[in-house]
Amino acid sequence: MDATPVHPSWLGDPSSTRDVLYRLLIDGPMSRSALAERLGLSAASLSRVTKPLLASGELREVPGRHVGPTGRPTQPLEVDASQHRFIGVKVTGNHAYAALVNLRADVLESEDAPIRAKDPDSVIAVLTALAENLQRRGGAASGLGVCLGGQVREDGSVGYAPFLEWENVPFGERLRAATSLPVAVANDLNALTLIEHWHGAGRGVENLVILTIGAGVGYGLVINNQLINDVNAGLGQVGHTPLDPTGPACSLGHRGCANVVLSIRNIEAQAAVSLGRSVPYERLMKLAAKDPVARQVVDQAAFSLGRLMTIASAFTMPQKIVLTGEGVGLAVAAPDAVRAGRAHDREKHTPAVPLEIVEVSHTHWARGAAIAAMQLPAPPQTADRIPAAASSSTLAAH
Repeated sequence: MDATPVHPSWLGDPSSTRDVLYRLLIDGPMSRSALAERLGLSAASLSRVTKPLLASGELREVPGRHVGPTGRPTQPLEVDASQHRFIGVKVTGNHAYAALVNLRADVLESEDAPIRAKDPDSVIAVLTALAENLQRRGGAASGLGVCLGGQVREDGSVGYAPFLEWENVPFGERLRAATSLPVAVANDLNALTLIEHWHGAGRGVENLVILTIGAGVGYGLVINNQLINDVNAGLGQVGHTPLDPTGPACSLGHRGCANVVLSIRNIEAQAAVSLGRSVPYERLMKLAAKDPVARQVVDQAAFSLGRLMTIASAFTMPQKIVLTGEGVGLAVAAPDAVRAGRAHDREKHTPAVPLEIVEVSHTHWARGAAIAAMQLPAPPQTADRIPAAASSSTLAAH
């Protein structure tokens, strides 16, 4: 399918334009007076910003009669989320999960496909087919975002992706050539943080920590509505945080680090030693309710998880922690041990940071990748991005 990318007119526009669009995307319809007050704009300035957006159809007035706080009629504004579509893809070591979304990251179409060969050409062929299928069913997309586990450079190249066994792959450039779409490549934790901050459990939270446990330990951080990110974000550095001085050593020789005490594989291995038999992770979480040996294994890991939360809180002072990933059953199975771990290192007068446990699907991660694509500049601009949770506090200001 020959898809002609349509670039939103607000990509690369002045910050006040982006502020208006972000505010309406996140908060929904709002009167002009409320919007001007929220953004610190005069009525005249707001009018100058919204007039071309209304003319282009990217903003619209909400139909019907509405009464403002003064009792006078008002016509709230909203973003027409149907004006543009974006594709997001979550890539694992053996599968790709894709979604076509609108500007609110609502899923319009979704599709997934196995990755049978991990070489870049094979993966690009899978993603190209997914993008073509989604656009055939749901219409042309304005951009394509892909998230994967590993080190992603600013130019969209992948420095290191362990699950795909890649090193130094010019992935974004090659995918752009194959799909004829603007392409954003993001670390998967950054993509997850984006969707949680924009439309998930972290919505409206200025300072936010995302922790994931599963195959390893992941960490995302938002400060002042801005995702804190650098090229090494995908290397899983938080996984080497020391948590248990008596724990086993990781592959780098770090004893009791987060990766070895919190990953699914290592918790299963510890259970096998203690129980004398192999027990799958989910079954182990249930077994802990009635078997004291399983309970000890689960509680020990959950205590370490609580310690990791407190360490993250001490250094970053978030307003909320969101815990997710395939291994979140640990926190559900052992809440008391998590609380004890959180209290262990915390100054006694400091309250625990609110915690929310979230189970997410692969499509949820794909939605975050689509948001990364929404931040792409319209060619030929390359320096200015939509300010968002991932790149600037302008668009991400709640």
